[in-house]
Amino acid sequence: MSKQYYNNMWQETINDIQDLIQVENFQNEPDFLKKPSQDLFQHYAQNYIRYIGIYKKLEDCYDQMVHPQKKINLKELLELAIIRMIENKKLVIQYNVHSNSYQSDMVNLDELITDLKLTPDYLEVPIPRYFKKETDKERLDERNFIIDKTLQDMDLGQPEETVIEEQYFLDTKEENILEIIQRNERGRQGIQRGLQCKQLRKERLRKENKTKRLAEGEEITDEQENEKAVLIIQKYFKGYKGREQVYFMREEEMKFLGIQRDAEDPKQQNSQFMKAQEQRQKMTLIQQQHMKDYDAKKIELKKLVQETEGPEIKEKKIKERIDWIDMYLDKTEGKKLPAKAIDYYDDKKRYPPTQEELDALKGGKKGAKKENKPEKKGKKGKKDKKEEKKDTIDLTTVIKINERVEEYLTTWGSTDDSTNFQQTFVTDVAKGLVRSSVETEMNSLVDELIEIELDNRHLFLLKKPRKRPPKPKAPKPPKPKNFKVPGAGGVKGRDVFDLLSELLEYGIVKKLMPANLADLKGGQNVLGATQEQQFATTPDPSYPQLRSALAEFVGMQLGSPILKEKLDKMSYFLFFGPSGSGKTLAIRALATECNAMLLDITPSSPEVQQKFSDKSSIGKTFYTVFYVAKVLHPTIIFMDNIEQVFGSAKKKKGVPAAPWAKLKKPLQDFKKAKFIEPTTRVVFIGSTNQPELMIMKDTKNFFEKKFFFPMLNYDTRLTLLKYFIEEKGVKLEPNFPLSTLAHLTEGYTAGSFKNALDKIITPERIKKIPDEPITIDEFVARLARQPYVKSQAEYDKLRTFFDEVTGTKDRREKSKAVAVDPKKGGKKK
Repeated sequence: MSKQYYNNMWQETINDIQDLIQVENFQNEPDFLKKPSQDLFQHYAQNYIRYIGIYKKLEDCYDQMVHPQKKINLKELLELAIIRMIENKKLVIQYNVHSNSYQSDMVNLDELITDLKLTPDYLEVPIPRYFKKETDKERLDERNFIIDKTLQDMDLGQPEETVIEEQYFLDTKEENILEIIQRNERGRQGIQRGLQCKQLRKERLRKENKTKRLAEGEEITDEQENEKAVLIIQKYFKGYKGREQVYFMREEEMKFLGIQRDAEDPKQQNSQFMKAQEQRQKMTLIQQQHMKDYDAKKIELKKLVQETEGPEIKEKKIKERIDWIDMYLDKTEGKKLPAKAIDYYDDKKRYPPTQEELDALKGGKKGAKKENKPEKKGKKGKKDKKEEKKDTIDLTTVIKINERVEEYLTTWGSTDDSTNFQQTFVTDVAKGLVRSSVETEMNSLVDELIEIELDNRHLFLLKKPRKRPPKPKAPKPPKPKNFKVPGAGGVKGRDVFDLLSELLEYGIVKKLMPANLADLKGGQNVLGATQEQQFATTPDPSYPQLRSALAEFVGMQLGSPILKEKLDKMSYFLFFGPSGSGKTLAIRALATECNAMLLDITPSSPEVQQKFSDKSSIGKTFYTVFYVAKVLHPTIIFMDNIEQVFGSAKKKKGVPAAPWAKLKKPLQDFKKAKFIEPTTRVVFIGSTNQPELMIMKDTKNFFEKKFFFPMLNYDTRLTLLKYFIEEKGVKLEPNFPLSTLAHLTEGYTAGSFKNALDKIITPERIKKIPDEPITIDEFVARLARQPYVKSQAEYDKLRTFFDEVTGTKDRREKSKAVAVDPKKGGKKK
């Protein structure tokens, strides 16, 4: 698309931001937070939806623009928009208190979306594309090259793909095998007898009909019988061809109206998808070249400004400081000089206070001492401070967004770049930025000269040497609590790439098939708000909600150091749901879209078991993994079957003992020691399909966010079946009962569908489709062998765990108790 299109989109987005900032400023009203929680929920939900639209537009502009200076300004605004969007999401969650999904992370906004005349897809929050293209690109390219080269040397260069074993419920005892054969043979014979009986009955009815017509005096010949049969065949054939013709006419009309397009294989070289990818790659190369040219030009302009304008800037700054010293002397009647040269930058210290200001300051201090005497120390005072903090609204991000908007209007609002067809840098704008950086560097040199001037004036005017104030000592950082992490001594002094090679050798560093969050297919739940009111517990999240939550709470912080620092700094996440529901796919997508390294420390895998043989090796392995992850971030540390670690160490009634419970304490030590720093882009993800075996208290305390991957509803099953079949390049017959198949597969997961279709639609079967169309029987037979089926009772356990582990149940019950009796916690008298 043309540069003008994205310039216009940027301008439209700036207008949207200005309108939204006016809405945000309503929060400065004194009684804003005293409004009903429902009104606050609506306010922040609308802001959140508008920020999603702004974020998507800015992300599109940043991805496609090639102007280097605009991209720099745009990136700052884009990151601030992401921060404010997630801040609004957290406020929406906080005020979501009017349903049984009390303050749930999966907020249903379908009613609000309908009121705003938007489609449910509008709420989708993708991960920014620049995460894997720009963030620490050179360092990450080096890391990925070493991993790929080492894996190739070990003949493990190809990405690993999950292999699902089908279930065959066959007992190997001879008597049982014979019984199965006999049963099947009896069934086959019974079917054959039934078909023969059906054929004989048809023949008998035909003869009876013929006999009846002959008895009525009707003349029947073989020729008449043949003609009648031909007419029947013609009738059915004409009906079939007529329906087929109407179907194709409807398809052509839909294409003509632009409602439907010709289906094409996106992998083909001439497909629209491949053309768009090629164009995107060209734009990326142009962006990189323009940025290199701009960086080189900045260095050149800086030297030029230092040579041509440097002396003039220096003289101007010295004159400003000298005038300041003279004015300071005039105000103090020649009795006092400024204390330090850097006081010039401080508005409060730049000039001496007047007598009135001194009197007011003294009186204010005395009055404050009398008024601010604390009545009582203790819990009451602490409570008041918390209440004051709750009554304040942090609009720091909004202020920064407004500053970036003003910067855009000042720099680009009046700049005409209609003749800049190549969208290269603007020299005048670059020179202004370079000049400001030169002035900042010049300040330190001028301050040194002014310090000497103040020394000389002290000797000449005040007749005494000046006592320079001591340099302010940097505040000492608080001493961290001495939490020891296990295994630090075993790897001390070793190079990080040496440790990485060791992890590669033991199969802990994984290279999985690339994926995207969009591959986590699923339909929108347009009745979510209604279900929240009707269900006693939290309803299942939809897959679009899950994708957005993964992008906002995991992807954003994993992909950008600035976002990790400014947001919640969460690092420990739990993925749970039935087998095949998309947990591993989500991890693959996060690793791909955030350019993250994957370290798999699943204790049940044969490669890792030998590293967890005793306490010493456990500590050393964990320290190696966490240390390599921290240095070579972004990294995902993955542990599957986490219930084997966070389950009970002792066997209980109906619950087996967790075989790897000894790993829980070392993991908790690493979290307690805050080994993953707030700015380090490392996340630990535990995954399980049996979360009911985990100890609830430990799970709540260790994992900061919990994501539930639910079973598929009818709409999602239908979408997935269509997607997987079309992905194979197969076009089903118009009358194929896909809807029936979606109904029959209730209880199956996406992994079941994919594995079954991989076995059904093979290259050999695709060749036979024109002569032998695929039937529903083929799907039923293969799906019957899939292991990923959950009964309703088993699935209800997952729902109960979801309601409890997220804290929604506790918050809901506490809210109901307070509503019944605010003083006594809800015990009705």
